[in-house]
Amino acid sequence: MSIASHARPHSSPSTRSARSSSVCLPPESWFREPAPEPTVRLELHTDPGENPVAGAWWPWNRDLAAQAPALLTAVGAAFRSSVVHLVYDRASWSPVPHRLPIGGGYVKAGWFDLQDPHQVSLRMYDGHRVVLLVVPPEAGRRTALRAMHQAADPYNRLGPAQILPR
Repeated sequence: MSIASHARPHSSPSTRSARSSSVCLPPESWFREPAPEPTVRLELHTDPGENPVAGAWWPWNRDLAAQAPALLTAVGAAFRSSVVHLVYDRASWSPVPHRLPIGGGYVKAGWFDLQDPHQVSLRMYDGHRVVLLVVPPEAGRRTALRAMHQAADPYNRLGPAQILPR
């Protein structure tokens, strides 16, 4: 089974041509439950610099074990490095195994009682840490799109709690 993952990367003019071959779904398609191949509602920029978040993810539901493979594949492709560890807020998700199957291998998963439930942290193979705002699956379209655009803005300096209050 293949996983179709589509990210909407933000890029600066100097890096736009390098990413022009990425496949993106228009935001209108983010509001339909995925048919046989799940898509990931993800908007990010791949040069986070001093930004507290590298973008935002809007999962379809709170089953992280089912949602994570598409997310991890998309983020790995966008950052050109494999995800090796996923950290999430345990109060926000259904129970998740300690190892998530992805491709031919596994990604370690761990939870913390995070101060901000609207985030996941990903450790990349190259050592970088990627923090994503998590828009709740039940969020309305307007709220979700506003939060996703703000989180993926290269000039954003707000953290998850300021972008999407509890």
